[in-house]
Amino acid sequence: MKGEERLWSILNDKLDTLRASNRLPEAIRVAETALEVAKRAFPGAGSPLATSFQKLGDLLDEKGDRASAKACLLKTHAILEKVKTPDQRAIYRSARRLAFLCDNLGQPEEALVFYEKAIAAGTQLGDLPHSDLGTMLNNVALIFRKSGRQKAAEPYYLQALQIYEKQLGPNHADVASVLNNLAVFYTNERRYSEAEKIHLRALDIRKKLHPATHPDIAQSKCNLAVVYHSRGDYAKAAELYRASLKSWEEASGKPSEDYEVVASNYADLLRSLGHARKAHQVEVRARKRRLG
Repeated sequence: MKGEERLWSILNDKLDTLRASNRLPEAIRVAETALEVAKRAFPGAGSPLATSFQKLGDLLDEKGDRASAKACLLKTHAILEKVKTPDQRAIYRSARRLAFLCDNLGQPEEALVFYEKAIAAGTQLGDLPHSDLGTMLNNVALIFRKSGRQKAAEPYYLQALQIYEKQLGPNHADVASVLNNLAVFYTNERRYSEAEKIHLRALDIRKKLHPATHPDIAQSKCNLAVVYHSRGDYAKAAELYRASLKSWEEASGKPSEDYEVVASNYADLLRSLGHARKAHQVEVRARKRRLG
């Protein structure tokens, strides 16, 4: 091993020790030195140089300097993509890292580019947990929705559902969660028949897996009530809002904020039907239980 290559290796060992002991400023200084050594020792821009950029980027992100972290991680990714025989797992990890970073920086269009790269690399690997790909697909769909590109969002929800069903089977709790997200999307798009069908499937799965007081069941009942409420089927909506509230109230412990959301939705329905006093009572009851 040449002198500078050996020095790079020693610096990386030191860097890992410093990071493990939470000595962040020292670790950053060592990472910067290791990067400069890597630039001289590995002029071909190979894997060691990518590693140095990546380690410094991770440390800068940990420090809170996300803009500088992004600059380093972009260089890592560029090096990985130029390798003659690309390491798809390394590209997946790098693209996924940049996607989340850009998303957190409020740069959705750049995030989309890296989410797409990570998804493309990840699907080639074949052994990724469903949650990894599913989370990215859901994030892409959310970016499209927020930017008004609703039609572009739907395939990502459907792809996430396909991945979850393939890995977990059709009646898993996580499949129900993906179904719930898809049905909420259809509700927002006023595609109420599709939303109803999918919410009913999610609710059926959750009923088989959980006791009647489980929060997931309360959530499904509320979301289904929103579908009926939105299309003017007030009797069904009111019945499901009451059932959702009952699930929350019979559960042990203090209800979550979702309980108040259900109460607020039900109160809105009651007011639209001319029952203002009852609506007020529902809201007061929910507030007391939440604060209780």
